[in-house]
Amino acid sequence: MATKIRVGTRGPARTDKDNKAAISSEKFTKPGEKRRTYIVDIALSDKIDAIAHWDRVDIKDVVNEAFTGHVAKYEKKNGPVKPVKK
Repeated sequence: MATKIRVGTRGPARTDKDNKAAISSEKFTKPGEKRRTYIVDIALSDKIDAIAHWDRVDIKDVVNEAFTGHVAKYEKKNGPVKPVKK
């Protein structure tokens, strides 16, 4: 029987996955992560899926890299991002 290799995992497994105090959207996320939902063009979504597949990484890693690059470009042009008042 072949051994399964887990691709895209980093560090030790999180022990508080089933934290009852966490809101449902934050369960099963790593510390420092936040679950969000965005609507994107179908063709763009397919390309993101393909990049993640061929680079053997998680989709969230591709999206994080894209967001990080966009924010860096924005901050270079406009300065630090100002927080939104709540």
